[in-house]
Amino acid sequence: MYFVADEPSPALVQRMVRTFQKTDGSIAAVLREMFLDAAFVAALDAPVLKIEKFKDPLQSSCRQCGLAYDGKTITNYHPAVGWLQQLGETLYGRVTPDGYPLTEAAWSSSGQLVRRFEIARVIGSGNAGLFNNDDNTPGPATGFPLLTSRLFFEAIDPALSARARDALGRTSSQQEWNTILLASPDWMQR
Repeated sequence: MYFVADEPSPALVQRMVRTFQKTDGSIAAVLREMFLDAAFVAALDAPVLKIEKFKDPLQSSCRQCGLAYDGKTITNYHPAVGWLQQLGETLYGRVTPDGYPLTEAAWSSSGQLVRRFEIARVIGSGNAGLFNNDDNTPGPATGFPLLTSRLFFEAIDPALSARARDALGRTSSQQEWNTILLASPDWMQR
């Protein structure tokens, strides 16, 4: 479910189960079975990545901060921790040992998406308090992020849909461009 799809192919799951049983539980062998699956390899080799997995809040928030502030060391993690709490994926907050859900249905409610859009706006418009000092006083001025970086053009731009490109092309400021990218359906997929 984590790597392939919310509902992976039953044939792939059965091959992985047989490998697990045959190798006395070798996780490396099971992962090798999955990574060498023809459908998985074909999806990775496609001109545009065909594996679509909806990101949970932790993946989404970390990736937003990582892209937005490429190369800058975040000194205040309190905003990000607060965002995760608001999105329902508090760090070390899962009471049961099964971990947080891995499916899109768990993270794509209308309330969840509205909150993600708001966080994208906050990150895209300024430093969101991520560079504040220990006492939460403002740290060094960082300005708003410029997401049109080398990382964007090498890793993200090729995977954007025509609709996302069109929406980005109609923005009127860098802050709006940042927000549209970070709130786009393309960004919600990994």
